[in-house]
Amino acid sequence: MIAAEKWYEHQANYQKYGFQMKPVRATKKPVEDDRELRRVQAKDKARLLLLTIFAGLLGICLIISAAYCAQIQCDINGMLADGDAVRGEIENLNVAIKSATNITIIEEKATNQLGMIYPSSNQIAYLDATESQDENFALKLKQIAYKQ
Repeated sequence: MIAAEKWYEHQANYQKYGFQMKPVRATKKPVEDDRELRRVQAKDKARLLLLTIFAGLLGICLIISAAYCAQIQCDINGMLADGDAVRGEIENLNVAIKSATNITIIEEKATNQLGMIYPSSNQIAYLDATESQDENFALKLKQIAYKQ
């Protein structure tokens, strides 16, 4: 029961003093001693000043590093956008190549620009794969092609 009474006494003291949370002293000291204890000494002021400077420098370093990271991210995003533009150009060129090599486009250019025509039936030379090949194959093709 004594522990409960002490606990109740401590609770009453804590509620009485509020934020200071100082328990009641056994002997009361004069008010002047309390003022001396509460007074901030030069050593404490120097420590607080150094702590404030350190916190300020730390904050400045964090701001600078965040700005540097943002700049790097901006550069990376620019490079990615340039890469996307190059990929788009590559796709456009691939489409242009495929459309230029389309057989209908080639046929149209051959007939319109170069004046080529389809051969007639007597201008076609058929080769038989079962026949033995002559040594003068080019001459034989020329003779077949230019029959008079």
